[in-house]
Formats: sequence, structure tokens, C-alpha cells
Amino acid sequence: MPDTDIADGDISVLCDIAGGLKGPLESSKLDRVIVLIATGLVRREFTGEGSRLRLTEKGQELLAERGVGINEA
Repeated sequence: MPDTDIADGDISVLCDIAGGLKGPLESSKLDRVIVLIATGLVRREFTGEGSRLRLTEKGQELLAERGVGINEA
């Protein structure tokens, strides 16, 4: 994924999402989430209780390429 320029802060947001956010996302990260959704790294998954953010396969591959390991509960 060399054509995707992702900052360290974006990796942090991806890790937060991959770890299963336990509460609301910080408002300072919302604009980055919108960009990550637009680039196809994150998707909204609708549930009976609202919606949840999830990594796409592309997002998971990016973290793997960066050597980031996430343990989802």
C-alpha cells in the first residue's frame, strides 16, 4: 500500500478501532476517522444499538505491514 500516506496519528486511530473502542472516540480524532473511511481503511458497521467502527481488510493489511499487532477481545 505504498500510495497511501498514513501518519502515525492515523495508525493510532486504527489501533484504537481495531482494539474495539470501549467508549466514544475523542472528538479530536473524528476528522481523521472520516478520512480513514474515505480511503477505505475503516467502515461503519450498523448494529441494533447504533453503529460501530471496524477496520476493513485494507486497514488490517496496513497495520500488518507496519508491524502492528492487535489483540481483539
